[in-house]
Amino acid sequence: GGGTTSRAKNERACRSMAMFRAVCLLAGFAVSRVTGVAVAVSAESDDSKTEVSRSRHSTWHAESERILNDHIALEMAAALQYRALYAYFHRDTVNLKHSAELFASNAKEEFEHAYQLMEYQIKRGGAVELKALESPVHEFPGTADKADARVGFESALALEKRVYNSLLAVHAVCGRHGDPQCEDHIESYVEEQVEAIDKFARYVADLDRVGPSGHAVWEWDMELA
Repeated sequence: GGGTTSRAKNERACRSMAMFRAVCLLAGFAVSRVTGVAVAVSAESDDSKTEVSRSRHSTWHAESERILNDHIALEMAAALQYRALYAYFHRDTVNLKHSAELFASNAKEEFEHAYQLMEYQIKRGGAVELKALESPVHEFPGTADKADARVGFESALALEKRVYNSLLAVHAVCGRHGDPQCEDHIESYVEEQVEAIDKFARYVADLDRVGPSGHAVWEWDMELA
């Protein structure tokens, strides 16, 4: 009887101490396991916090760091979508090999952009945070009015426009925080996007003229070689 009572008291005491420790931690205090005394936790002593980069300048704002990470994720998602386009057009049931090669090349380019921007993030003293990627579209079925090639190239055009708009957003944030070096760096990618949008817009125009005819689309694909 006495042993059971003593054990119950010890269990209640342990639960009370655990609750005390939890409340203290939320308030910014730590409890000594030896003395049971609550002491303030210094921010400098928290080893879990990421050390600030020595190369970081005040112009590299936290908002710039966040939006660049968002754009890196978009570039990687674009690379994945281009790989899906490559895989579709490389199927033996589709067999538009030059379109497939074009999309494979774009996939490599988008991934290289993501890698370059990760390097830039690090150079500016920011932290790269990789995000979960969007699942790509894998099917591009044609319709009575559109060949599957046109559906695929329209998808690519929309993707290039999305990347362009994201770059403009990064550029705007850098400008808002007085970072001309970042603006200059992003502008080189913006110029490249303008060229890519024009290229894919012309491909879509070609395919609109070609129409849904399988043989005509095959001949058009051969012209990409």
